[in-house]
Amino acid sequence: MAKKSANSVKKVKRFIFLKDVFTIALSAYGGPNMHLALYQKRLVDEKQYLTAAELLEFYSLCQMLPGPSSTQTLTSIGYKFGGPSLAFLTLLVWILPAFILLTLSAVFIGVFQDQALRYLRFVTPVAVAFVLVAGIKMVQKSINNRQGYLLAGMAFVVTAMLRHPLDTVVNMKTPWMFPAVLLVGGVFSYFDFKGTVQRHEPIKVKFPWTSLIAFFGVFILAGVLVSVTDNRLALLFENCYRFGSLVFGGGNVLIPMMLEQFVNHNAYMSSEQFINGVGLVQAIPGPIFTIASYTGATAMQGFGVLHQVLGSFVSTLGIFLPGALLIFFVFPIWKKIRTHPIVVRALPGVIATSCGLVLAAAYLMFLPVGFNWLEEGSFFYTNIDTVHPVNTMEIFLILVTSISLFYTKIKSPWYILIAILFGVLI
Repeated sequence: MAKKSANSVKKVKRFIFLKDVFTIALSAYGGPNMHLALYQKRLVDEKQYLTAAELLEFYSLCQMLPGPSSTQTLTSIGYKFGGPSLAFLTLLVWILPAFILLTLSAVFIGVFQDQALRYLRFVTPVAVAFVLVAGIKMVQKSINNRQGYLLAGMAFVVTAMLRHPLDTVVNMKTPWMFPAVLLVGGVFSYFDFKGTVQRHEPIKVKFPWTSLIAFFGVFILAGVLVSVTDNRLALLFENCYRFGSLVFGGGNVLIPMMLEQFVNHNAYMSSEQFINGVGLVQAIPGPIFTIASYTGATAMQGFGVLHQVLGSFVSTLGIFLPGALLIFFVFPIWKKIRTHPIVVRALPGVIATSCGLVLAAAYLMFLPVGFNWLEEGSFFYTNIDTVHPVNTMEIFLILVTSISLFYTKIKSPWYILIAILFGVLI
């Protein structure tokens, strides 16, 4: 009886964890940095599943891997509590709402899009506030020395204040800036470490080679398959699996790659159809990588609704599978080597620079929201519209939401619901 009871308790805990993941998924607007803010609020502050330092540790690890970093971070948390099975369920629950909504949007785009974008226009400033407050709280909880503050400041200056000038120099290599900054933080911390490291015995790591073999095996098999067939479903899976295997820097880096592949190269859809999807994925909760759900369904227009659903499914599977396989390979190793002196000495610097990256994300998200720009996408301050430079309503919402997040215990979904209500009424 005792054994049965213990198993029941374990199942209940898993169910509660997945319920919390689903709650986050329903309010996860604003991209990966917003997602990290929600993890901080729900999983760290409210439920205390893990500490802020652990969350940043997982986030830093996933920043160094190709794929959707916020999704991989959440998958890692699921792996921590229940191994591969819970990690897989966590991934499934996390992407399910966006997968359903974006698939339906692609099928019924003419009816859905205009209302969605109009009703959700106030969600973006709320997202900026979430990221800003999360960054400030992470700094407060995770940094306690001058070295940490200097590294966080360095990360902020390089990835925020210098981001757009550097864009003009390094062009598409800019996504490498994030793992590079984390690496610099880790190296600096290693050589300037002030703490003590316990004597360490050599660790024998059993590598989970199956996941890594599967990662490369699927990559090769998908490439071979599309070389011998022109089946569009196979092509969609290969394209998306390749994107998920190679993209560093998150969904904003994925979008131009998809535009080139699906619009310019394969002509699966018009540029207008693709841009509609970009707008929708910003307005729907969930990871930006679920734009693959929309593009997969849109690419199968003219083949029937069933084929559109299949197109969405294979594209979603392709975009998220490589990131999941990498987590299944890396996370068990990370758990065993994190106590190694090299990791112990370097990790404080990685965590500190991660705090700077979150604050930088808040700044970069604020620029298009708080100001009006003459040329869209150019964030040099000489490009600000001098006649109407500031978006007063959006800045007001950022300030009010930030103050409320600091001084009240209102749950995350309520902020999103209120923002949507304002979009409907105003």
